[in-house]
Amino acid sequence: MGFAAFQSASAELTSMSDQELAAATGQSLYTSNYIAPGQSGNNNRVDGSSTANVGFYRLGLQATLDLNLNAQSIQLGCGGVNGPGCDIDLSNVSLSGLNQVNGSYAGSDATMKNPFIEFAIKNPTTLSTREIVGFRLGAAEALGLLSVGTNGDLSTPNDDTGIRSLSGDIGIQVTNATLTDVRACTLIILCLPLTGKGTANVASYNTVLTPQRASTFNLGPMTAITSPNLLSLTLRNVNVNDIPYATVHQLQISKPDGTPTNDLSLSLQRAPITWQKLSTGDFSGVTAQKGWWISVPQAQFNNLVITQPVTVDAIGAVLGAIINTPVNLNPIDLGQIPAHNCYGNLKFC
Repeated sequence: MGFAAFQSASAELTSMSDQELAAATGQSLYTSNYIAPGQSGNNNRVDGSSTANVGFYRLGLQATLDLNLNAQSIQLGCGGVNGPGCDIDLSNVSLSGLNQVNGSYAGSDATMKNPFIEFAIKNPTTLSTREIVGFRLGAAEALGLLSVGTNGDLSTPNDDTGIRSLSGDIGIQVTNATLTDVRACTLIILCLPLTGKGTANVASYNTVLTPQRASTFNLGPMTAITSPNLLSLTLRNVNVNDIPYATVHQLQISKPDGTPTNDLSLSLQRAPITWQKLSTGDFSGVTAQKGWWISVPQAQFNNLVITQPVTVDAIGAVLGAIINTPVNLNPIDLGQIPAHNCYGNLKFC
């Protein structure tokens, strides 16, 4: 049996001046930040104050978290200051990565880079009157797939479950959306098929949804170009109204190119607060309203296939293309199927 002997060298601690400490650089696991009232465009005020009186304290983690989560029910802000109902009410919720592993999302993780917790403090410099008026959980960057609810029939929104109530700001980009059953008719006595069944390709469309305890939303104005048998029509100012949030079953949290999005957060505030955007350092984002509020600045509705029949008046559509007359469509099923993210014997799997 052999033994190896090691001699360790010890180094003595030496003191450093303030100037030397200021010149030193390094990286720590945790970071902290304070934004005073009036700093970096922070003009938040509460209780009718005429000047900014809210400071922000943030504790961050310099790391990337990989997450795969399932929750049968998420209910936030039910009753309370906003009255009956819930600020956010979701069922059968999964958070996973964007890509399947062996046919399932159970082995795929969402990523949160530099997660943080932040507090909004009223009168932060006055010990006798300062108080917490809001807090939020968030991440500087996020990439993942949020799956919600169930959808047994892709052609009707009546059987969809998932999002019962939503409060927040959701930046939506619709790409590669298709209406698969567009029928152009001419009104003489009856609506007679002019071109038969066709498809319409929806041009890329961006909007910011700002629901407050909402159960439905609108998309539009959008542009769609039909590809029927005999006649091609450009439908401008197309609006799909009163779409149930329950029909949203997959929300891709990313930029349009599939890279991580910025400034994802979930917050609770007793009064409207505009939180700082970490990506830009300013306070230019949507103001979070009283109660629970989710902020997803960029999310994607990709490859939507809308199977509900849509009938348009050919003459009206042509005139609409010229004078931009709105073409209003009835509520639709977005045609999404929840992601399969099952572990063991979870009930909603």
